[in-house]
Order: sequence, then C-alpha cells, then structure tokens
Amino acid sequence: EQIPRSGATNLGEALRDAPNLRVARISAVNYAITARGFNSAFANKLLVLIDGRTVYTPLFSGVFWDQQDVLLNDVDRIEVISGPGATLWGANALNGVINIITRAAQETQGGFASVSGGNFENHAAFRYGGTLGEHGHFRAYVKASSLESTKRASGMPALDAWERQQAGFRADWSGERDTFTLQADVHGGRSEDRGSFAGFAFGRLEANGANVLGRWTHDLDRGGELRVQTYFDHGERDDALFFRPQRDTLDVEVQHSIPLEPHDLLWGAGYRRASDDIGTGFVTTFIPGSRDLEWGNVFVQDRFRLAATLDATIGLKLERNDYTGVESLPSARIAWKPSSDRLLWAAVSRAVRAPARFDRDVFFPGEPPFFVIGGPNFQSEVADVLEIGYRVQVADRLTYSITVFEHDWDKLRSGTSLPVELEYRIEGAARGLVRWITWRL
Repeated sequence: EQIPRSGATNLGEALRDAPNLRVARISAVNYAITARGFNSAFANKLLVLIDGRTVYTPLFSGVFWDQQDVLLNDVDRIEVISGPGATLWGANALNGVINIITRAAQETQGGFASVSGGNFENHAAFRYGGTLGEHGHFRAYVKASSLESTKRASGMPALDAWERQQAGFRADWSGERDTFTLQADVHGGRSEDRGSFAGFAFGRLEANGANVLGRWTHDLDRGGELRVQTYFDHGERDDALFFRPQRDTLDVEVQHSIPLEPHDLLWGAGYRRASDDIGTGFVTTFIPGSRDLEWGNVFVQDRFRLAATLDATIGLKLERNDYTGVESLPSARIAWKPSSDRLLWAAVSRAVRAPARFDRDVFFPGEPPFFVIGGPNFQSEVADVLEIGYRVQVADRLTYSITVFEHDWDKLRSGTSLPVELEYRIEGAARGLVRWITWRL
C-alpha cells in the first residue's frame, strides 16, 4: 500500500522509499541505483529481480532501468536486501538485492483503470482480472507513458523525452498441493531525436523486449517445498551513440526446502544461457560481436537453532561462468532475538561480480585506433564482507534499524596507460553505517 500512496509513477521513484538504497535520476527515464557505494549509470554490484526473473544484463552486469516497468498497483512488495546475498542469489549480489514481487492473479480480480497527467509526465493503464475454471485466475494489463525532456542548468532541454508502452498477463492455478504460475510481458520505448554532433546523428534511442516465465511449486510432507522455475527473456536496444545489442536469455532453476528440526535445509541448482549480438556504436564496439555465455550453479543453506533465542545460518554456492570458471560464494550469519521486538545479528560473506562482456570484449571508440580495450584476462571482482546489525520495534508504529558494515574489495576494475587495457588491480575497503527510523503515523 505504501507504493501507490507515495505518488511514484515508476520503479525508480518507488525505490526512493527504501532508506538503504541510493537513487539518482539521470534522465527523463533512466536511473542510477545501488547500495553501499559505486553508484553510476553503469552500477554493477546490485542484483535486481522481477518475480524471480533476473533483469541485469550480461553486457555490463548492470540494469537498463529505462526497460524495467511494472503496473505499480499490482506490486505486492519490494524486498530490498542490504549487503551481499550471493549464497542464495548468486554473482552480482554484492552490495544488495532488489526483489520486486507482484500480486497473485487472485488478488487482482475485476477491472482497474488509471490515468494521470501533468506538465512533465502522462500515464494511462488498464487491467482486468478474471477466473479460469474452479482453481485458476488471470489478469491482463496494458499501460503507456509519455515523459517530457528534463532541463539542463541553462534551461535548455536535454533531448531525453521518452515514450513507453507495455502489456502483459499473469495466470495462477492452485490445487491441494500444487501451484502453477505463467506470466509474460512485452514492452517498447523510444526517445525523441537526440540531435547531432560534428556531423554524427545520434538519432533516437529505442529499447524493446519480451519475456515469459513459468513456475511450479509443490508442497511436500512435513512442510517441505519443491519449486521449479524457468523463463525466457529477449531484449534489444538501438543506440547509435553507445551500442546496439540484441540478447536472448534462458534460465532454469530448482529449489528444494527440507525441514529437519532443528534444521531448515534449503538446496538448489540453476542454469542460464545468454546469446547476444552487439552492433557497433559511435563510442564502443565489441569484439567478437556475438557471444554465447553460460552459467551453472549449485547451492546449499542450513538454518538451525543453537538455543531458544539464537539461530545460525551457513551456506555455500558454487557458480560457474565461462570467463573465470567456478566461483565459491560462502556465507555465515548468527541472529540473537532476546525478545519478540529486538534482533541483533552478525554476518560474514564472500561475494563476486563475474566479468561481463564490457570487461573482456569492449573497444573504444567504435572504430580504430582504439584508446580502451577489454582485458582478455579480467578476473572477478571480489568482496569479503562483515556486517553487524540491530533492529528494534520501539512501539507498535515505531521501528529503528542500524547496520555497520565493512567490504574488503579485491580485483576492482582498473586500467593501464594508453591504450587502456582493462585490468583488475585495485584493492580497497568500503566502511559505513546505515540507520533509519520508521514512524507510521
């Protein structure tokens, strides 16, 4: 309920309400979003999911926020996990995880329409939900947005006006022990003509894509659960300035939870394949222009009780990528809950950002002579993380949270002298304290 009440008109604005995120608007439609530092238009240390579908691009390990949209009134919740979550979520979950979860179709029955307008943004959306037999429900939606150009300090328009359209559906079936979800979206967007410079026409930036996801969940005896999910995601982007990528991603994952008092065991495995074809832009080219990449992983996590008020969680994920082979992603945490309204916890983790196409295969500018080239031996960026946190519910409507963290970084991206070859020579530490008070008036 917080999201529609906030007045947010897109995901980027909705995420401003998460106190543990840094959100910066770059243009009419694009954002820089991260946690615990390293924020930029190409921020690459935050993992983002929409209904279990990973939306970061293997092109640079970041997110094209101008291509991510949902009907905000259909959002059930947005989980913002601070710090690394690599054991469960995998590579790129270094500084945090944003998990956007929409409501089940059963909760969005009937019709819904929304129209809003102003001197900067105009939006319209329609959704309808109904039943499918005795045990099924569905919803379908369409939405469109138009955003005017932002202004520079001089008052001149930045030529970043944007038009976006999106449509999709979700269907859920539930039985005595089984539930099945099928959902899909198709979207398209384009900017205004961005003008020219020194005879080079930037033209319009266009971004289009589609995805389909299926998820089956089976309830087992004694509270266990088996979940199988797969999705296919297609995206393409036409940007004469930077690059013209087309990408297809196939992902399959299995999770199995096994309650064994006092243990709660969770294990799983996954496979992802991404195929791309990247056309040359004015600024960059990628060599080779096409590449197929594969990732595979297995993980196990055990949460167990040490005492009536003391829990411990240990886990390990092994994830393989085509660039650096197998990466180990362990974590351990302990949580002490002296009362129902207080929690003290500590965690130690290892997380990595696996190389992306930008690290290995990029060349700048788009034509020789090249001033920047990808590093053929570029390795994964690594973070060893220590966290300590405390959370208390002071009263029914008042909560307080504080976390102290240290990220020890190794193999951060760097470069040689001209021509710059991308390397992994920077080490360092990021230390910080995040705290907030929430008062629900």
